[in-house]
Amino acid sequence: MKPGTSVLCISIDKHLAEPVIRRLREKDLINTDYLITRVNDNVIIPVKTLEGLNELLSNTRYYIIQCNPPPSRRKYVTRVPSYDLVGDAAIIRENVLGFMSGDEVVKELRSIHPNIRAIYVKEETVDKYRIPKLRLLWGEHVDTVVVKEYGLLFKVSLGKVYYNPRLGEEHHRIALMVRNGELVVDLFTGIGGFPIHISSLKAARIIANDLNPEAYRLLCENILLNHRRLKGGIIPLNLDAREIIDYLDIHGKADRVIANLPRWSLEFTKVYDAVLKPGGILHLYILTYDREASVIELGSKLPGWSIQGSKLVLEYAPRAGIYRFDLVKPKDI
Repeated sequence: MKPGTSVLCISIDKHLAEPVIRRLREKDLINTDYLITRVNDNVIIPVKTLEGLNELLSNTRYYIIQCNPPPSRRKYVTRVPSYDLVGDAAIIRENVLGFMSGDEVVKELRSIHPNIRAIYVKEETVDKYRIPKLRLLWGEHVDTVVVKEYGLLFKVSLGKVYYNPRLGEEHHRIALMVRNGELVVDLFTGIGGFPIHISSLKAARIIANDLNPEAYRLLCENILLNHRRLKGGIIPLNLDAREIIDYLDIHGKADRVIANLPRWSLEFTKVYDAVLKPGGILHLYILTYDREASVIELGSKLPGWSIQGSKLVLEYAPRAGIYRFDLVKPKDI
């Protein structure tokens, strides 16, 4: 297609652009022959097709337009199958080095992201804090970065806390579900993604808890970092999730509980039952190779609870994914 030729694009508010661009890239829907541009308060994104956009961006307002974006000077097709950009650091999974050399990875990622300061290899996720073990492949060690989700700022200590940039859209999606005045408990909050998104949109009371002391420190900093945009109140805690039961005796039962601990979330069913009021909603995240098997297991571990819906949130590995199950506690308990 020649420069100046009309191109299929979507126009989106600049505050919503970052997670949308990330999702479009994951699905290979961006037309990389042309540059993404900004016009006033909107970002213009060239796309290959409209197929799948409605489902992918179901909770996001966007407009389909014809535009004339400038052509890319260079078009990169990376062979790195999966990586995350966290601030000015790129993180790849260890299995990538099974079919690409470290030098090839560095060359490819630096050509696409010339301003990155470091490239890390994520070797594994260790211990009860879900801390990723990172090995520096190239560049200088980066201790703390600041990332943006829907205009909200988050400090992240690399290799010291759990953070997944692909969850930004999920944080926003849950925030849209919350009603003003709710008491929300986020049992495994990390650096505060869910509570800060919720508080930026709704006047809710939120108890945000994480066992990791470093995550708790960053949670407190991130609340202060975004305080001008927050409508609701956030109480940060550094407890074992089981200790929340006693804490809620003072504040009352929760209207909504978020349990994003995919590998071990089913170990805390007694906590969910004790913390959530009858008729309350549980957003439960589970890593599974078999969604239907997880539905059966949920029925045995939370008898009487109804599953209102489920959604694949992240593709984790071949045939495995992290699903969110939305459950309602029986009103007669």
